[in-house]
Amino acid sequence: MNKFKAFVVKKKQRESTQPLIENNIVIQDGFKQAPCTKYENALVQNTLDIHKEQRLQSEEQITPEKLAGLLQVSLEDGSCCSTHRQLNAEQQHLCLVQRSVDQHFPKLPADVDQNLHQYLENVQKMVITEFVRLGSPLTRMGLMGSLIDCYHRETFTRLDDLLQNVRSSKNSFGLMKWVLHTYLSPEMLCHPELQEVDPIKKVDLLLFTELVGQAKDKLLENVENEVKVFLEKILQNERDKETVKDDLYVDTIQCIDAMIEAGRQISQKLSGRVQDVCFQELLNFLTQYTNEQTEIFEKKAKVDKPEIKDVLKILKNCKKIKQYIQTKEIKTSLLKETLAVLDNMETFTLKVLKEITADMTERYLKKYFKSENKEFHLLILDLKHLFSELQGFQGVQMRVVHEAYKLVTYLYLKHFIQRSKNKLLRCWSPDVGRTFNQDAEMLQETFSKLAPGVEQWHLMLLSVRELDECESFDAVKLTVAWMHDEYHTWSDFMEILPALLRWKGLSKRKIMELEDIQKDLPNYQPRAGSVSWFLCFNW
Repeated sequence: MNKFKAFVVKKKQRESTQPLIENNIVIQDGFKQAPCTKYENALVQNTLDIHKEQRLQSEEQITPEKLAGLLQVSLEDGSCCSTHRQLNAEQQHLCLVQRSVDQHFPKLPADVDQNLHQYLENVQKMVITEFVRLGSPLTRMGLMGSLIDCYHRETFTRLDDLLQNVRSSKNSFGLMKWVLHTYLSPEMLCHPELQEVDPIKKVDLLLFTELVGQAKDKLLENVENEVKVFLEKILQNERDKETVKDDLYVDTIQCIDAMIEAGRQISQKLSGRVQDVCFQELLNFLTQYTNEQTEIFEKKAKVDKPEIKDVLKILKNCKKIKQYIQTKEIKTSLLKETLAVLDNMETFTLKVLKEITADMTERYLKKYFKSENKEFHLLILDLKHLFSELQGFQGVQMRVVHEAYKLVTYLYLKHFIQRSKNKLLRCWSPDVGRTFNQDAEMLQETFSKLAPGVEQWHLMLLSVRELDECESFDAVKLTVAWMHDEYHTWSDFMEILPALLRWKGLSKRKIMELEDIQKDLPNYQPRAGSVSWFLCFNW
């Protein structure tokens, strides 16, 4: 009768556990198991192991002395186990297991940043050694699950301690890589002799996820601080040298790229987060850099003109960094803001370049159109000297020459039409057109050598001679229409066109008629804030 009651009790116990196991299967179904285990669900397997260990425990009598000897720990050391008589057998066993873990686990190094790699290797070696050494006997005793659980928890505790002491991004990446790629790897926890106990399935996934999140936050913090310090050193070097560094972009890009690549070695998603942090620091750096360079240029302008080489260096740095960030997939708002800073700096720098070029050009042209001397060839010599270092800045060479050539051409025309034909005939020669053409060709030859393939702005000057030689108003209409089609986007030229027509000798009525004709041409753009394009001149 007693045997029957015992059978009924056991049957009810088995039946009462079935819904719990089935529920856990549903709850845990989302977790993906490590490749070294064949079990579908870690929590279910843990439950089964506990029952198995409870059954095995009855097969082998465990004494504290025998377990302490196996674990290589002392019974009498003042800890809780020294009072084992006051504890039940299970509590004594767990206490000894925990003491073994505490005793065998490597101590944290005094200098974590210097010894992190070696410490993690020691942890990996120790865990494998202890699991293999104790696997068989503790499995027979039903305590292997407790040992594995203690080691997992102790590992998480030590890793958390490491996170508080890691200061470099290199070690942050190393620690994150170890947690994600080494700790749960077959090389560490899937030793052939551990297949039956399978330590990976006993990992507390919630604790593990929390640890990974903390490691990621610490990593991003260290990356941010390190990039900020590195970029600040670049700025300080610029201040100390008092000259612009032409390869500033190289150090800047290498610093950021190294961080992004280190993240990519671990996880594509982590790399994206690292990239966001780096580009935010890059934006801060560029904002400060451009503000400082603008201030330096403005101060120099009050005393003397900035060196053209410094202008070229800044343009090169802006261009290279702009090309770099446009190859990356970053937040739209961050990309736009960064590009805006670079665009503004390029615009300001080109403005400085134009001011330097214009000052020198006008100094010669003011004399050139008022005297018999040949100042123009002296201007050409100075232009060649001004841009003599362009060959070292091929990335910005074309843009610089394009802007300078366009500006010099415009200034030439502006000063030309300020002198009447009669005065030009007296100062130059009867053949004004011939001299005009020679100057235009000389400009083209000069600037095309500085940047082969540059736009031929001298054609605008040649069209001016063609306009002057028009003998009929219909011919004038055709030439002006061609000028409009070619240069309608060149606002400076379009604004000076009425004065050019007046210089030719056209009447007010005919100039207004040409204005009406242009209104019907494609791409016509009236002057902003003006009723009539031509009425802005005094007649």
